[in-house]
Amino acid sequence: MQIVQRRGPDAGKGSARDSGIAFVELVISAVVFGWVLLAVFPLFLSSVESNVAARSYGEVNGLARSRLEQLLDLPFEDSRLSAGRHSTNDLPATVADPETGTFPSRVANPFRRTYRVRQFQIPPGATVAPGALFTPVRVTAAGRRVDFKRIDVTVEQESARPELGWIAARVSALRPNPAPEKFLSTEDPDP
Repeated sequence: MQIVQRRGPDAGKGSARDSGIAFVELVISAVVFGWVLLAVFPLFLSSVESNVAARSYGEVNGLARSRLEQLLDLPFEDSRLSAGRHSTNDLPATVADPETGTFPSRVANPFRRTYRVRQFQIPPGATVAPGALFTPVRVTAAGRRVDFKRIDVTVEQESARPELGWIAARVSALRPNPAPEKFLSTEDPDP
């Protein structure tokens, strides 16, 4: 026995009821897709902001480290390593022209780089118990023994984007005195 299914004249086409269900499915899937995009979109925005901030922190840190290395290469008695705040910005007032890569340009440099040098003396061994921790003594007067200098380089950037705010980095290093009896302290104007 063979069963034959009868087909009407609309056999190849979907019925009106089927097309209504397809439209409802399409609308529901579009709404679900919109909700997913709405939920994921803030993640993309925060990712972009994080990347911009990370790049800014990297630039600031790189500028600070390069200046610290320059200062550490100077002789111990160099006047640029005199005690106190060196608050003159040593960066150019403008950055390279974005189109040509040449100086000067009309684009203001957003970075400010300064440094501070402090002098320290290690306490005599007789005043510190064996195996105990000691605190170095800061030297502010001229003509005293100095065992090392501490150099702090600070770079600050005022961001043009208010949501990033103020970005800064400070790096420090100690510079030992190669001849403590020969190279004595200078007066620290910023005690």
